[in-house]
Amino acid sequence: MSFNRKGKIGDEILIRAMADGDMGAFAEIYKRYAPAVLRFVTGLIKNKAKAEDIVQNIFMRMVTAKPSFENVEALRNWLFVCARNEVISTLRSKWESDVDKVQVYPEVASDGIHPDVMMPLLNSVLEKMPEKRSEVFRMSRIEGRSVEEIAARMGISVRTVQKHLELANREVRKNLN
Repeated sequence: MSFNRKGKIGDEILIRAMADGDMGAFAEIYKRYAPAVLRFVTGLIKNKAKAEDIVQNIFMRMVTAKPSFENVEALRNWLFVCARNEVISTLRSKWESDVDKVQVYPEVASDGIHPDVMMPLLNSVLEKMPEKRSEVFRMSRIEGRSVEEIAARMGISVRTVQKHLELANREVRKNLN
């Protein structure tokens, strides 16, 4: 089926054609929605190169997930939900990677910095933080305690512990990068 005619073809037709393996339908969907999805993702993560990777992953998933794709009813909504989920997944894996770098391991950390070098750097950053923030970070990232356990031990709310961790992680990232 050719999608280069004048007049806009409905998303339902494109979805059906795409589900049947029509790459012309895929090209039309990409042309129609990729720029908006890219703007959306770039606005969320503020990194154009990473946003382009995320958008490419979303559209590649469309090609490889044809059976589940044919059940999509609102194409635009589906793409933006996929984009949001992919951003969350990307940020979560980045967060976990950052946390791994500051935890104490007997082997070399994932970025190649040995813990004997990392810990003094980390300690110097923690010494510059307010006392409670530093304590919360140590209990969470070095001792491996849960947010709830830290809140109970320190006599503060879970939300306060989360805020201390957020600010501490921001400082650690800024100073170790």
